[in-house]
Amino acid sequence: MPGWPTVGRADDQELVDALRRADTDAPADLYDSYGERLHDYAFSLIGDREAAADAVHDALVTAQGCVERLKEAGRLRPWLYALTRFQVRARMAHRGTPAGGVPRTPPAGQPDSELAELVRETLAELSGNEREIVELSVRHGLTPVEVASVLGLTSRQAATRLGRARDQLENAAAAVVLAKTGRAHCPDLSAMVDSWEGPLTPLLRRRLSGHIAGCEVCTEGKHRQISASRLLDLVPVEFPPISLRRRVIDTCVNPERDQTRTLITDRGDSFDRAGFPVVAERRSRRRRPRRLGPVVLAGACVLAATGAVVVMNGGDTAQTALTVTPTPALSSVEPAVTPEPDPEPEPDDDLTPEPTPSDGGPETSPAATPTARPSARRPSRGPAAPTVVRRRPVPVARLGTSCPGSIAGAAKIGLRARNAAVSWTATASQGLDVFPASGSVKAGRSVSIWVTVLDPSAAGRGRVAFTSNGGAATCSLAWNADRAPQTDPPATPEPSELPSEDQSSNVDAAPQG
Repeated sequence: MPGWPTVGRADDQELVDALRRADTDAPADLYDSYGERLHDYAFSLIGDREAAADAVHDALVTAQGCVERLKEAGRLRPWLYALTRFQVRARMAHRGTPAGGVPRTPPAGQPDSELAELVRETLAELSGNEREIVELSVRHGLTPVEVASVLGLTSRQAATRLGRARDQLENAAAAVVLAKTGRAHCPDLSAMVDSWEGPLTPLLRRRLSGHIAGCEVCTEGKHRQISASRLLDLVPVEFPPISLRRRVIDTCVNPERDQTRTLITDRGDSFDRAGFPVVAERRSRRRRPRRLGPVVLAGACVLAATGAVVVMNGGDTAQTALTVTPTPALSSVEPAVTPEPDPEPEPDDDLTPEPTPSDGGPETSPAATPTARPSARRPSRGPAAPTVVRRRPVPVARLGTSCPGSIAGAAKIGLRARNAAVSWTATASQGLDVFPASGSVKAGRSVSIWVTVLDPSAAGRGRVAFTSNGGAATCSLAWNADRAPQTDPPATPEPSELPSEDQSSNVDAAPQG
């Protein structure tokens, strides 16, 4: 991963506490922890070093001045990324730059330059939202829940788009790598590239990517040789200018910069209940439907006033009875239009009771006109009740895990999807290796993954963490030192030897060393 400082969750809590106490060293500690990360992310969005540095400066100054708005200190990391994104989007809107960012060009002459250029091209082919998700998740280490907070999505949307973008990136890289090293393992792949010389064209690379996505042999080779995190390491880090740290600290602690701090914090004063900034277009989108209510109500009032003028200017009693007949239908419009949440379907509902007064006695008996009005109003209100539609709640995906308490060399972890399909990603701690590292499970189905001890001769403890659109889970594992003499070192189980779902019950207990 990039060489910026590692910041843990406990460090985030200390940073928030220091900012809330207004410590003089807090702005410097905040910049040292997140300045380089945020500048790299800002540059990936706007593609301009000066604009990215200004966005990070204003984001950190806003964080120092508005830290009380952050409800949970443990969410400092996504909050800072959200503030940076807010500042970048404001500058892009001022410039008229379209959202999406500019993929960074790898430096010339570096190792794997062909693969680095391929990564840049593949990131450029992703949509702006998917490119942000894969950068925030894989390069910056944010969880799907944190990415959703930054981008204003649900955790399920973030996990689904992350899986799609990761597969597209890894399949494109696998096309280049397996075209050189995987011909002997897959005859179909060999037939596609045997007659080809030189770099792969985009068309051939897309064909190879499609083949790899549907071929078990090539998919196994992709999982063994290709990793999205290693691919993004080929993208150069855009470090901030040296003067940015001094600018941030001076703006935050210098009393002479009070007016500058106020201008910056007032510029980003729109926050939601959790303290995250609200994008301007999202606020306008919410308010727009509410303007339809007064317009429809004003139209109904004009029609009602017109009907009243016709009644007042009528000649004889029979004409008065005929002109009054639209009045009950208009009177039923007023209570139906007053709710503002959904004004569009209401005119159709209000027009249906209109013919009802013509079936009664006002046309044959002019004297009965005053009594016909209340009787015509009652049935017009009745049909409005069944318009409420109750929708069944959408089932929420849940990830279930089956963890072994201890392992000896290698063991199996079971994953099960409940209610809906689950896309998951596994991360193993130091001393363990997990295969495969990502995948998806259909609703009601289960899969098994293997976790292997890298050094069975030494006892230890570790864990495997899972993140998915169905929640997070962790398996804590322990293993004892393998003191028995072995003629051959224990081999990592190949993916072809993984048991099927019907045989998973026979492999639950791994042999003890």
